[in-house]
Amino acid sequence: MRVVVTGAAGFIGAKVASELLDRGHEVVAIDNFDDTYPIEFKTARTDRLSKRDGFRLVTGDIRVEADVEEVFSSHPDAVVHLAAQGGLRKSMDDPAAFISANVSGFGMVIKAAADAGVGNFVYASSGAVYGGSPSLPFAEGDAAAWPLSLYGATKRCDELLAFTYAHGVGLRCTGLRFSTVYGTDGRPDMAMYNFTRRIHRGEPIKVHGHGRMVRDFVYGDDVAHVVALAAEDESTFSCTPVAGGPSDRVAAAPWRVLNCATGRQVQLLEMIKLVEAAVGRPAELELIDALVAEVPENGMDVHELERTLGFVPQVAVEEGIPAAVEWYLEYLERASAPAN
Repeated sequence: MRVVVTGAAGFIGAKVASELLDRGHEVVAIDNFDDTYPIEFKTARTDRLSKRDGFRLVTGDIRVEADVEEVFSSHPDAVVHLAAQGGLRKSMDDPAAFISANVSGFGMVIKAAADAGVGNFVYASSGAVYGGSPSLPFAEGDAAAWPLSLYGATKRCDELLAFTYAHGVGLRCTGLRFSTVYGTDGRPDMAMYNFTRRIHRGEPIKVHGHGRMVRDFVYGDDVAHVVALAAEDESTFSCTPVAGGPSDRVAAAPWRVLNCATGRQVQLLEMIKLVEAAVGRPAELELIDALVAEVPENGMDVHELERTLGFVPQVAVEEGIPAAVEWYLEYLERASAPAN
């Protein structure tokens, strides 16, 4: 199978591309290598991928029609769309960038996928779509009508755009609502890495929500496995009954959303304790209020993920956090070493 992967230089995108190659598929990748964080992280990922058979990289932007056309000239069987602007806080400060990448860019890619007649269109949504939903755990059938951040709103918009293509042209669309993804080879601005760096240096860390916020932490390698399973899935599915479901006339549309999480809630202070243990020194905590865009408690139902794809992420935080911290400490050591 030939798969287009957008955002393949990113944290999740590179892991997905590697997973697909491991499973014997060809990958045609696109990334614009923007400067939202140091480009060295992105080039290191694609340099490793470029050494593997079956991988081809296009340096381009999903908002540029010619770049998208070049990628889709490969006649893909499936598409994994991960390219996006990320970050709850940043989205409120720079809405234009997020709407441009996450909505306009999404529209460009899904239109190309529909025109190419691909078998599966899999894309990154987010648990941020649930926002102020009143009940826990969050489930796919919830209305998801109250995102608290502009980032969450753009991801919900993507889900609605996908529905129009699923209904209009029969494009099989799977939106994966990622919870808090972490792991090795991640973005340097990730909270877990920020805590690691500051604890290692003996600097205080700012803890939002006074440490009482609750998250579902899902390991990046597990996420990549879920994405690959969704891209490969040939089963018949119909419309996820969000908010009670659509009318009978459109219920057969091949559109679904799935929570990509572990189903386990972890308090922020518990995560910090695991980071402290992995670093080998205690943290100096500066407890502050949560931002208005942050959900105080996140818990996600994963029964539908297991039912449809036969998999629930397996790496617990007790294993994953030490691995992520070790990787980042090794990176910091390499970065601080004098050049030869």
